Formats: sequence, structure tokens, C-alpha cells
Amino acid sequence: MECQRCPVSGRNLATVESRKEKFCDECFIKFVSTKQRKQMMKDEFFRNLFKVLYPLEKEGSVARILLPLSLSDSGSLAMLDIVHDLLLEQVKQHNNHTGFTVDILTIFTGETVSIVKERMESLVKEKLLKLNKPNIYKVHFIDINEFFSNTSRVSNLIIDDGNFEIFAKSKSVDSGSRLCLREILGEYCLNNSSRTDLTSIIKTQLIKHFAYENDNDAIIWGHSMTKLSEVIISLVVKGKGSQIATFLDSESFDTLDNRPCNYKNLYPMKDLLSVEIESFLQIKSLTRFLINFEETNAKPNCLIAKKSSPLLDQQKLVKNMTINEITTKYFQDIQNDYSNIISTVLRTADKLTEPRSSMTKPSQCQICQSKIYTDPSSWLDRITVTSSCPIETSEEESAFKQWQDSKLGQSHTRYVELLNEIKKDTANNHDVDDKDVKLCYGCLILLNTSVKDKNLIWPEVDTMSSLLSSTKDDKELNEILNQFEINSDREEC
Repeated sequence: MECQRCPVSGRNLATVESRKEKFCDECFIKFVSTKQRKQMMKDEFFRNLFKVLYPLEKEGSVARILLPLSLSDSGSLAMLDIVHDLLLEQVKQHNNHTGFTVDILTIFTGETVSIVKERMESLVKEKLLKLNKPNIYKVHFIDINEFFSNTSRVSNLIIDDGNFEIFAKSKSVDSGSRLCLREILGEYCLNNSSRTDLTSIIKTQLIKHFAYENDNDAIIWGHSMTKLSEVIISLVVKGKGSQIATFLDSESFDTLDNRPCNYKNLYPMKDLLSVEIESFLQIKSLTRFLINFEETNAKPNCLIAKKSSPLLDQQKLVKNMTINEITTKYFQDIQNDYSNIISTVLRTADKLTEPRSSMTKPSQCQICQSKIYTDPSSWLDRITVTSSCPIETSEEESAFKQWQDSKLGQSHTRYVELLNEIKKDTANNHDVDDKDVKLCYGCLILLNTSVKDKNLIWPEVDTMSSLLSSTKDDKELNEILNQFEINSDREEC
């Protein structure tokens, strides 16, 4: 089979088949790069960020881009590689000048920090140091626990299962009572879906806080078309469909804790399927930088010589999968043969607009910081019967006592005691903020069904201190970049 993109006079053998078209390695790399660059130049705002502006001395002529890089995510690694090639072109064409600089931000957990730093160091040495301007890249590490360490106050959120009203008890945090992710997930979450949801919320908020504090002009996310479709369906299933329009919005400046930001969100990989990204990484020999290298090589791809899929005995049972994993599995199964379904999901979501708000004043969710358009507590209270039937027979009374003595009954007793305690503190507290706590529908359902005793300790995000100080202590990779500086009159050090 021959490549359908090569000139007729000298066609190469096809190595990739995608969207009913055959490509050689070179043409496929160009295909993927063109798709990403088209999104990066989609409107005037982003065109001015990613191209070299003259005069070079003009303030703001060099944009600052934030690239969240996860070495377990193929999309962000492929995006970095294409951005790197664009910078190389600009250096050659514009006399060693570029139109933007890149802040690479990696968020890690304590268990993976050594592996992440080792892979990042290899990536920096092999790919990033080809530029003769070391200041183009800055590498930042943030421990996910900084989300808890950098806040001065936390709230104990609890839901009244009688009327779905939210109560909160606020308290200050000192250095001796800091929270960590493992404690939160282990003590409060009842299943993997809730752990995954809370971890994803924390990572997103850390990235956005960093962009806000670092005065970045844009955040470029590595979500593929497949990944975006997975997120869209997951949001609908979790009761957060009202967030889809805001999530996909790349035309408006972002907001954080009701504060306007100077950056926009962009998804440069949104025209690419995840199988195409996996194939791109394998062609360019980048999969070795990923933490899940073996898993990545087992993922579906478009390579003609190797169209692999996970073995049946390695697949997780559906009943043990999170909502995110179920949607991921569905879209991975269909993207080779029914990619039009994925594109339809994304095109439909792109047409959505923000719902009209029925709230008397703007509100945001205390957990995920999303906008709230309708009070879910009032709506659930209207459609739900929560009162129990009275005990009428001795048999019912015996069954009720057995339930009280069970683990479930004891847990409910602790919940009622905690709820009454927080209600009492709230009634005695004249601080308006504690009485006006709101949760979006998705987080309210999460708290009501997937969190132990229906209560959760969560940071008050608007009290977070600077994240930039936590990235300054780790200078190893930036020192490597500086060591490889190339001047015009000498070779690489």
C-alpha cells in the first residue's frame, strides 16, 4: 500500500491508516502537526500569541503559555513535541527570536515524584535543549498536596439528607494540621469514581491558580477529540452538563474564584483522535518518556503493522470501573471504525451555551468552583420524598434495632451527630459566608452518595496563598536548561 499524501512521482509505503486514508510516517506527522497548528491559529487572539510580533521590543510581544504536562497523558506529550517544532522554526526564521515562551507544569503525587523527574530530565536533555535559547522553557513541579498546604482555611461540608441543604463549618489551618490528598481520599471517599473526581478537580484548580499567579496568556490543554468527548459524556452522567459550555469555551477569558483572569483556555489537539496521537508518539519514538509505557504500547492505534488492543484478561470488569474509565473504554472501542460518533459529540457540545441563571446572585460550587445556575438543593427537595414511614409493628421495630446496630446504622448515627453539631455552630455563627455555601448538582450528589457520612473537609480555595513559591525550590531541570545555552560564536556546552 502506498501513501495517498505523497507526490505521485515518488510515493512512500503507507505505515498508518486513519479516517480511511493511508499515510507514510512523514505525511502522518505533517497531518497531525497541521491539525494542532490550525487550532493554535484559530483566531486573532491566539495568532498573536503564537507568532513572532514586531517590533520585538514592544511590551507583550512575547507571550507566556502554560502547558500542563502529564507523563501519563499521551496528548500533552504530543502537544509539547509539536510546540517545540514550531519554536525551532521560529528561531531559524526570525534570527533566534520566538513569539512565545512555555511554562511546563507537572503535577505529581508523592509516590511518582522520582519517576516523573527522571523522565522529565531525559525529555529535557533530548528534545528541549535543541533550542539555543534556554529561557524559552521553564519547568515547574507542584506536589498535588500544595492544594491543601497553601490554604489558610478549610470547611467541613455536610449535606442534610432531609432537605438537601448544605451546611459548612469553617476553621483556620496551621502548619501542624495540614491536610494531604491521601487522607482526604482514604477517609472520605467510598469508591474509585469519587476519588478520581476529586483528584481531577484538584489538578484543574492547581493549574488554573498557577496560570493566574504566573500571568500566563493561555493554557493549552492536551485533550484529544476522543478525550474531550469522554469528558463531555462524563459531565452529563455526573450531573454536571451545565459546565460543558464553559469547559469548551476558548473565546472568553477564564474566571477563578469569581475573579477575571488574563488567560484563555485552548485545546489544540481537539481535531485529533487519541489513536492518531498514540501512533504519532510511536512514530517519533516518544512513548519511552511516558510513565505507562507498556500500557501505551497496548492501546489501539492507527499503525498498519501493529493494530494492538488490550488482552481480554487484562481488562477491568465494568463493575469495578469508574465513570471516567467506562466512557474512555467506550470511545476507545469505537474510534477506529466509528470516529464520526466522537466528532458528532464534540460538534454538538461546541454549540452549547451557558444556561440562564435563576439564582438571585451569582454563585459557585464550593468544591469544583463551577458556576451554579439553579439551586440543586431546592430542586431535589421538591421532587424527593425523604421522610420515613413510622414504625407500626414489633417486627418493624426489631428490624430497625438490627439496622441501628449494624455498621450502616452506626455510620448514620455519627452523621446525624455531626450534622446537628455543625447546624448548631452555623446558627451561632454570624459569618454570612458560612451560611451561604452552595454546591453544584454533581458535587451535591457526590457528597450525598459517594462520600462517607455525607461530609467532606475541603479547602476554601479563595484563601489559597501563592503556588509559585512551591515551584522555586525545584531548580534541577531549569539548571539543566541553562547549562546547555548556545551562543552564536560557540557550540553546545
